Amino acid sequence: MPVKHVLSLDGGGSHLLIQLSVLACLEEDAGTSSYDLFDMMAGSSSGGLITCLIMGRRISAKEIIRLIEQDQLLKRIMNENWLNRLFNKLQIRPKYQGKPKRLTLQQELGHLRLSSLNKRILIPCFNLNQDQLEIITNDSQPDFLLSEIADACTAAPSFYPPVQMEDGDWRIDGGVGMNNPGLCSYLHAQQYWQHQKIKVLSIGSGWRSFAISGNKACRYGGLQWSAKGIASIILREKMITNVKMTNEMLGNNLLYINHHLKKFDMPDSMDSANNPVLLRKALDIGKLWYDHQQQQIEQWLNS
Repeated sequence: MPVKHVLSLDGGGSHLLIQLSVLACLEEDAGTSSYDLFDMMAGSSSGGLITCLIMGRRISAKEIIRLIEQDQLLKRIMNENWLNRLFNKLQIRPKYQGKPKRLTLQQELGHLRLSSLNKRILIPCFNLNQDQLEIITNDSQPDFLLSEIADACTAAPSFYPPVQMEDGDWRIDGGVGMNNPGLCSYLHAQQYWQHQKIKVLSIGSGWRSFAISGNKACRYGGLQWSAKGIASIILREKMITNVKMTNEMLGNNLLYINHHLKKFDMPDSMDSANNPVLLRKALDIGKLWYDHQQQQIEQWLNS
């Protein structure tokens, strides 16, 4: 039976460098780009940004790393001024400005639209007007610009403002409801390629860790729990449950790669790309992940 290979990328902010590093190692071993390796790509949040770049521009993960290191792609996207920094500390404004991100994505993706794609994509966004998670695919209407999709799917609450897209609706980061699109991408691919075997390579961006004292937490109210990142804890636990269920359902048709960041002494902050030391560390972590599971990856691709 013919096989269709699907790549699924979790959200994770600038930790996308870990995922890109894993893919760059795979590209080097395979002797070809991620665009040529996969028939479909799915990505949530920052994973959606990678999906738009690879599938839209047909470039490799290695080329995206170059865009980040030499052209400062993430630095241009994560643009803040002193007023934003002050307001963010008071939690009354997004941390980063929306306009620099929008202009940067327009510059990188130009006039590319869904209809320009030769391969399948799947990217979740949360539609504020419709009050529901929606899945953007090649069949979505209207024929959205890829820059607009990348802008909306990375509009993480508190980091960026919502994005109004071409149909007039406002959207935010789909990671609030689906930060791991592995199962959804499998089901979509199965529906599209009904008589072919579907195999999914799913790459996470590192599990975050939260150290909370039980004694101190006895005195916490809503403000303290918010400061400790209770929303992020809930999101992580939902993701872990989703990953376990996906593994059980897909079995050998899925290979999921992810590890706790604290094992590699990597900070949990998801917008650390402006620090060149942490940027390099994220790339090194990706290589370690790949080396650790290289044999599994090769077996998954060649089976």
